Amino acid sequence: MNLNRYQFEILTFLEKYGIQELKIRTLSDTLKISGSQIERSLDTLYDNGLVKKRGSVLEITKLGLENLEPYRVKSAVIMAAGFGERMVPATLERPKPLVRVNGVRIIDTLLDAFVRVGITDITLVRGYKKEIFDELLEKYPFINLVDNDEFSTTNNISSVMRVLDKVDSCYLCEADLYISNPDVITKYQYYSNILGSYSLETDDWSFKMKDGFITDYQKGNTFCYNYYGVSYWTKDDSRKLREDFAKVYNEFEDGKNYFWEFIPLVLLKDRYKVEIRQCKKSDIIEIDSFHELTLLDPSYIK
Repeated sequence: MNLNRYQFEILTFLEKYGIQELKIRTLSDTLKISGSQIERSLDTLYDNGLVKKRGSVLEITKLGLENLEPYRVKSAVIMAAGFGERMVPATLERPKPLVRVNGVRIIDTLLDAFVRVGITDITLVRGYKKEIFDELLEKYPFINLVDNDEFSTTNNISSVMRVLDKVDSCYLCEADLYISNPDVITKYQYYSNILGSYSLETDDWSFKMKDGFITDYQKGNTFCYNYYGVSYWTKDDSRKLREDFAKVYNEFEDGKNYFWEFIPLVLLKDRYKVEIRQCKKSDIIEIDSFHELTLLDPSYIK
């Protein structure tokens, strides 16, 4: 059965939370879908054997799990090559993703979130003090480490170019985000999307929504969504990304100096329709300076 978006949302909810009491209002409020659409979608799922109702409770069936499988995310690409200049002196000895916050490496919060949903096909692109990333292999022996020795003379598009073949129905993420809510990494995905939290005003990178998709990606905005470097790309969009990254990097005059996300969100935006996957500001902590680091972990004041 080809799932529509409503059916997908209901199935992923039941897969994650297990047997649930049938309360249309609760499902509607949680999934942000109208009650009438919930009822119609459930009827279709019942008829096709993907969900069963026993008395007043709902349960996803084995067939329902099989129908979700094509939407399971199996891999992730993490870009971790940069220096982290604004985090000096903490980054003088260690790359920013490996800096510890209250005893936990920043990147561990992302890696643990991936492992939690069964994603272990993880490729990490390293650059600055690259040899220190080897310490990750003790806890995460399945990580594939790839070197980007041009990190200091190019922008992060050069990191993606090192692993183009890995950009395929995957998470594409930055490595310096402290994930305080691992639920932002989900087991299943339906559309290409980027995490964002609503903001009345920001001086950071952000975007807006038009007709359900990302628009106006820029630094500084009002009534917008703060951009977080956690994204997912469908198989079709992954194919476009591979084509467009290679074209921009090799053929455009300033191609090596772009942020990777600038390609699908600005430069070649007409080729993509990317959703905003909304999160709370508290779900992800961006540590952009040494001062912000000291606020989270006072031990650095010493």
